[in-house]
Amino acid sequence: MATVKEQLIENLVADEKGSQCKITIVGVGSVGMACAISILLKDLADELALVDVSTDKLKGETMDLQHGSLFFSTSKIISGKDYSVSANSKLVIITAGARQQEGESRLALVQRNVNIMKSIIPTIVRYSPDCNLLIVSNPGIIWNKRRNISQYPLHLESEWCLRCCEN
Repeated sequence: MATVKEQLIENLVADEKGSQCKITIVGVGSVGMACAISILLKDLADELALVDVSTDKLKGETMDLQHGSLFFSTSKIISGKDYSVSANSKLVIITAGARQQEGESRLALVQRNVNIMKSIIPTIVRYSPDCNLLIVSNPGIIWNKRRNISQYPLHLESEWCLRCCEN
């Protein structure tokens, strides 16, 4: 479905072959949407893709961003439950994850979030093999897509710190 903006400028601008800087956000909760708005305000991407398992929330948040897109330079805002919308992303920000339940230890939360990442990351890497991953979760998990998923905990570089998880 074409947005109003796309319909208005359809004949004025030739379609580009592909995005120069595509950013995908997985998870459209509060953190994901704060990331999306920051990306749009700072004009960091020419295409923004949103992915979430909750189709109703995803549709609503996407429509909100598209309605405001006339005020941003980002030419394309897309979304879907299927990770194929993330294809050829330069950066993928993963904000999806489980919330800590009452009485749950931080280590148990880490394990639940690792299981979630095991379902997300291989699919993201399949569609965007050269992307950089930024994972925002609670507690912080640092992931390196070049390593096997079973190799956990991981670090990216010496400047990264992984805070120890408390019980």
